[in-house]
Amino acid sequence: MSDLTAVGVHVFAGGFVRGVLDAGWTVPLQLEVHGFGVESTEAMNGVQVINDENANWPNVDAVMAVSNPRCTAFSTITSGDRYVQGNTHGAFAKQTCDIQQLCEYSAGRHDFVIWESVQQAYKASGRELVDHLIRTVFEPRHYRVAHVFINAATFGNCQQRKRYFFVAYRDSYKFNIQPPPLSHYYSVLYDVLWAGRHVEGRAAKLWDNTGDYDADCYIELTKDEQLVVPMLPNGWDLHAMARHAYHALPEKYKTLWDTRASDLPFSLHGINRLNWLRPCPTLHSSAGRFIHPSQNRPLTVGELSAIMGWPNIPVGPRPVAQIAKGIVPAVGKWLAEQVELSYRGHWGRDDWESSFNDATGTWDGQDAEGQLEKTFDMTKYVGKQFDLERYDREARDSHSRWRALSEQLRRR
Repeated sequence: MSDLTAVGVHVFAGGFVRGVLDAGWTVPLQLEVHGFGVESTEAMNGVQVINDENANWPNVDAVMAVSNPRCTAFSTITSGDRYVQGNTHGAFAKQTCDIQQLCEYSAGRHDFVIWESVQQAYKASGRELVDHLIRTVFEPRHYRVAHVFINAATFGNCQQRKRYFFVAYRDSYKFNIQPPPLSHYYSVLYDVLWAGRHVEGRAAKLWDNTGDYDADCYIELTKDEQLVVPMLPNGWDLHAMARHAYHALPEKYKTLWDTRASDLPFSLHGINRLNWLRPCPTLHSSAGRFIHPSQNRPLTVGELSAIMGWPNIPVGPRPVAQIAKGIVPAVGKWLAEQVELSYRGHWGRDDWESSFNDATGTWDGQDAEGQLEKTFDMTKYVGKQFDLERYDREARDSHSRWRALSEQLRRR
């Protein structure tokens, strides 16, 4: 396995490097510019980090480069923010320099180059950048490109976390995929958090967002948010409260609702009460405001790490952002395994593209021989069934209590 060597570029202490390591690859270096997540990465089997603000990185002899660069330019979680100004969105916004740095550094140097982003990077505002990179960076250097769409739920994760992966590979290889085994059932928050919630001697505690923290720390909410939390039913956020329980809102939120310019006057970063028996919403940089299903507090650093599938909590500053900005390690592991199949010549002369059709339960595809680009869409390849009897009576009772609160608030 010693020839399977990868380098991380703009990985931001996410799960990509963790997953690649889990697949048996060696990751000697991670190359950064912003210094984000250095401590967390160095804690992963001693991966060395080189942080150079000018991106003057050394030559690294590796088969593969992996990256999950900033996706702010494409993300809906920021595109509606009333305070965002300037060139912060679109294919050539200032944050997309991370993607361009990665591609310019790795093209011609590494056999496989993979970067991750939100789906909008391919399907909407970012497509211009994708086309530009293919045309000017990869095609002239004799690479082909696979556009791979992945849902973390495919791998048993309790998020419907749909992401786009740009996979560039030298045209001497064939890159296809082997879908992972699939459970009939989809995962819910109970599957991740319930077993560890009564650990003796441990209690969640407030963290002031400075200094040291541990797995039991959570970030403090605003005073107005704290007023709402005890009345917030499972599955509700501030928008649901305003629509169905306006009377229960603090005056600040009533004013925002009354003077709204659209139907969404509150930030997409607001509080959101989770549900034991439902999947978790996709984590984002403000997931520290996700409220525990049965306790009147936000989720802790340890709980957020468990939802993402991290084996431990991050180290260093801004733990919630580190967790949420990464990828699920199981996804990174699977991608590294697909690259190994290609690298080892597993596919012979086979060359195809395919997407999962959930209406028929089949893969629909076609031959891709000679194509510069091809697509694999796995976003609907997920478990569809839910069996209430699989879960603890206490969890079901908790679910029922919060449903009753929801109905009570609606009637008032």
